[in-house]
Amino acid sequence: MNGKTSKLIRRRAKELQLEWINSLMPEGETITEKKLDEALPPDKYYMSQGTLYLSFMNYKWIEKKLKKDINLKLENLITSNA
Repeated sequence: MNGKTSKLIRRRAKELQLEWINSLMPEGETITEKKLDEALPPDKYYMSQGTLYLSFMNYKWIEKKLKKDINLKLENLITSNA
């Protein structure tokens, strides 16, 4: 993957994380990019039956999904996990 594509994926991953966390917030409250790390859970991985998995909507998890399809929308990401 070249530098332009990886830069686009990183930028898009942050946008999707912000969109997702703001969809969970009550009306009138929003999370900015500066406060995003404080709003997300600290655990990046979880263990299930002896296997380590990436947590849902973690930055790295979103990047992994975007590498397969750069044009993913938030709705597609949420339903792909179900």
